[in-house]
Amino acid sequence: MLVHHTLEAFVALFFTGLKHSGKTTAAKRVASALKRCWVDSDDLMLERLGGMSVRSFYREKGKDEFMRLENEVVEAFLEREPECVMSLGGGAADNARLMETLKRRGRIVYLSRPEGTLLSKVLEKSGIPPFLDGNDVSGSWHVLYERRDRIYSSYADMRIELGDYQDKDETMRTIIKQLESEGII
Repeated sequence: MLVHHTLEAFVALFFTGLKHSGKTTAAKRVASALKRCWVDSDDLMLERLGGMSVRSFYREKGKDEFMRLENEVVEAFLEREPECVMSLGGGAADNARLMETLKRRGRIVYLSRPEGTLLSKVLEKSGIPPFLDGNDVSGSWHVLYERRDRIYSSYADMRIELGDYQDKDETMRTIIKQLESEGII
């Protein structure tokens, strides 16, 4: 499905959500449909780090330096491409400065899925990630989910409830339809 819009006043669209919520897939498909560039903030970080992994940088430099650099690379990219569609890492909610940048520079779309659905996908795709307590996976996920859900909800211009995983084309049509009905595109 190709959407034809006159986007005279198009602003950047930022896809946020927890890990494995579908941010990257949705953002790529929406960008293609809208004929806009797409980028993932993690790729911007990797480009800046010049071969060092994001995880290594975080361990070596710490959370504050990571969040400073994350905001810096997003700001720099938006100076070059102010009308892009961007997917962000699941932890973007923890970076208040970045979330303020996103709010100021475009529209934030929060892709939400049920807590249990996301936890199942996280465990299926990557096993128990280091940010969860191996002795209480469900409990630590619940705390993380609740906190990030609150933050993303507070910044979002639009929240899209996606439910369980479904056909990717259907997901994109749902997102485009909601973006249109909210007057975002």
